[in-house]
Amino acid sequence: MTSNNELVTTRTALDRLKKSAGKSSLDDLVNARTRRSLLLVDCSGSMANHLRSGERRIDALRKVVATLQAEARFPVAAFGVRCAGQVEVVDVVPEPQGSTPIDLAIAFGGAQGANHLVLVTDGAPNSEEAAFTAAKAFGGPIDVFYIGDGNDSGSTFAEQLAKATGGKFGLTDLTGVGAKTLAASIRLAIGDGSETI
Repeated sequence: MTSNNELVTTRTALDRLKKSAGKSSLDDLVNARTRRSLLLVDCSGSMANHLRSGERRIDALRKVVATLQAEARFPVAAFGVRCAGQVEVVDVVPEPQGSTPIDLAIAFGGAQGANHLVLVTDGAPNSEEAAFTAAKAFGGPIDVFYIGDGNDSGSTFAEQLAKATGGKFGLTDLTGVGAKTLAASIRLAIGDGSETI
């Protein structure tokens, strides 16, 4: 004979099973497991600086992004530009100007529905504290690729940000092999673009 407690427990478990098999729950599960990536590129004033090769950092980065976009379409947002909110989705990486609002870039990524960010930067953020706060609120992994030699505060910050969010960290000089390595690393991080926002 079944007791009332056993009947209530059975119904509760059955109700939960039915709910978990429902369309909305299945959609939630798929959405939670689908990587929605956004590439964030630094377009602050320092990106006009020249590499050892003589090429500007921004021009080398444009080539990397163009190569990747030719293989798979995925969204790219530029930050540091003088526009509303200092972050915008772009088709072409704009000319460098402004500061390095990494916190705003991370928040923008979250607002766009991304759950994974790939950040390419060459400098320290306007505010490290604000960037870490934004990363905590974002809650997903942030892969950070730093343009430079790795011996400055920007590199230290970039590595800490990646580690704190469960992302990967990479260092590049954007010249020759460095540009190819960066492109391959971003390609691996984002995948084929089929699961991006």
